Amino acid sequence: MLRFVPLFFLLFNVVFCVAQNDTWRSPVIADQLWKYAYENAAISEDWRTINYDDSSWLEGQGGFGYADNDDNTIIPPAASVFMRASFEVSDLSAISNAILHADFDDGFVAYLNGQEIARSNIAGNFPSHDASAIDYREAQIYQGGLPLTFPLSNTALQAILLEGTNVLAVQTHNFGGTNSSDMSALYWFSLLSADDSLWNDPPAWLVTENISSNLPIVKINTNNISVPDDPAIPATLSIIWNEDGSPNFSDAFPNEYQGPIDIETRGNSSQFFFPKKNFGIEIKDENGEDMDTSFLDFPSEEDFILHGPYSDKSLMRNDLVMHLTRSIGQYASKTRFVELFLNEQYEGIYLLMERIKRDENRVDIAKLGIDENEGDDLTGGYIIRLDHGEVDWFSSFDIFSVPGQKIAFQYVSPSRTKITPQQANYIQSYVDSFEISLNNPSEPYGGKYYYEYMDLASFAEHFIISELGKNVDAYRLSSYLHKDKDSNGGLLKAGPIWDFNLAFGNADYCGGGFTNGWIYDVHCGYNPFWYDRLLKEERFTQLLACKWAEYREGPFHRDSIFAYIDQRAELLDEAQERNFERFDILETYIWPNFTVEGSYIEEKAFLKTFIANRLTWMDNNMPGNCLSSQTGVIPSEIKLYPNPASDQITIAYHEDLNIKRINITNLLGNTIKNYSPIIGQKSIQIDVADFAQGSYIIQLSDETGTILGSSKFIKIQD
Repeated sequence: MLRFVPLFFLLFNVVFCVAQNDTWRSPVIADQLWKYAYENAAISEDWRTINYDDSSWLEGQGGFGYADNDDNTIIPPAASVFMRASFEVSDLSAISNAILHADFDDGFVAYLNGQEIARSNIAGNFPSHDASAIDYREAQIYQGGLPLTFPLSNTALQAILLEGTNVLAVQTHNFGGTNSSDMSALYWFSLLSADDSLWNDPPAWLVTENISSNLPIVKINTNNISVPDDPAIPATLSIIWNEDGSPNFSDAFPNEYQGPIDIETRGNSSQFFFPKKNFGIEIKDENGEDMDTSFLDFPSEEDFILHGPYSDKSLMRNDLVMHLTRSIGQYASKTRFVELFLNEQYEGIYLLMERIKRDENRVDIAKLGIDENEGDDLTGGYIIRLDHGEVDWFSSFDIFSVPGQKIAFQYVSPSRTKITPQQANYIQSYVDSFEISLNNPSEPYGGKYYYEYMDLASFAEHFIISELGKNVDAYRLSSYLHKDKDSNGGLLKAGPIWDFNLAFGNADYCGGGFTNGWIYDVHCGYNPFWYDRLLKEERFTQLLACKWAEYREGPFHRDSIFAYIDQRAELLDEAQERNFERFDILETYIWPNFTVEGSYIEEKAFLKTFIANRLTWMDNNMPGNCLSSQTGVIPSEIKLYPNPASDQITIAYHEDLNIKRINITNLLGNTIKNYSPIIGQKSIQIDVADFAQGSYIIQLSDETGTILGSSKFIKIQD
């Protein structure tokens, strides 16, 4: 069912389809002959215009640079290199779109007929010859990656392109001037034309074709405007998906959803170093206002993420960790693998995800309005974060093992532009009290011990997930905390979990590729001191040990995790071939790969091997002993019978165990049923007649969430 199709989008698609017979051709390609000058002195300001006389310039085959494996013309170390290429256009009316592709080290600005059309990683109007790029950036093609894409809008194209002679001029700048160790400069300029006999064949990554996929197909059109980091730009979103399992065709009319969005790029290193970008999208109505909507079985909302796995060649690390987190009852973003087209160019496999925000279907805490500044209203709900970027406040405490450097926090909800002074003061004071009490756990602070400020179970689960993945960014980056109103429990909780792209062995620093050792005490990052203190507390380590024992019998059983990985690999089997044709990196090191396996099958095998070995190491090194805090009864004393069972099972246990919750999951960790027995019962009968044949896990916990016992049972047919 098509969820939303405004009339102007129908008209847009009719017009677009008329242009489908046009062909991409490239009047300028990277390895053609260019006029060039490497400048350590000022150059005339009119160098980028059509009429500039470049007869005194050198001529050479692009690309230009040194110390990389992508240089056809070697130049001496230079702060910058200036390049010019001319081309002819005979019929301007035959051209409908244009794209510049750029692969460079470190920054560049490109001009068409003297007008700027693209730039990256350099500031200032018409940068001078000695201007430095903003930061380091490595070229990608020689590493198996792809260049960056800079579409021109039709309006800009018609205003700048001329019939007759045109000139593409590009200046490339190093970071650090002549002291830089390398330089790269490769550029392509391509036009969508009705005449396919003109110019050069386009670069391989520009060729698009219709595909048939078992995954949903997502198409985003920005009117050929390059997607910026900030601010977001308007675009259209189209989704093709047949729920019945029949193939989805990229040239089909959108049958799941179509409508306006705003889109921007996301991420830190990925924005500069990876050609496959991450995107944030906001669903809009016809008037450009935010609009909640549902598609692909996601709960209705407006904010979504398109995560593009690039250095993660399994393509599934973020999907896997979200699944594992949901399987133990914590909120984690719902996910859906899709294949993405951006401006009709295929961009490979993406993971559609929920953006972390306060919502009844996401982080389910109270909404905090600007007028809620006292009493219980003031106590929640809040979402805060440790991450890159602007700091909203600093802790009173040092980063773990980094004396003098303080833990930094950011507001997420309410955001820094919406939080009131009273609310900011409250959440800062609460976190401060939590840290003071945890730093001195034997003494109460403000009348409370540390465990009266924090939800121990959520911190234990956050530790287990972070350490299982051995996520090198855990605790210090993309690390969230949230707090509801006091009337709703009001304890500080760890999570939601986010960003495990560099987990499960996919990092060659901080010991991320090795299956031994804890990541919380690796001192290459800026971790808070919390877990170092918690792991000295028996109250916490006992809970940790019980939860680990519980999860190892269910969702974290090796067979459960492997079954999920195999299921996802089967789902991606066809699409991954297209993805790695688009991004030919399977045999190439991509930062920060710990290993280069060479094939998708081997990448999946490495992921499994890492997890199997990590589980074993954690089994042997998990601190604490799992004993009931009330009775000391070990989990094995809880009885379950008959087993196997066809219609009913009985769970028998001592009445003093104070069992408050019984949870039944399948081997993938998905919850099948929950029960809340009456306190004082000695047994409970559970009807399993409607269960599918197979194996299940039963976990029993008390009111604190401590797992008192777990057992596997098998459902059979009569």
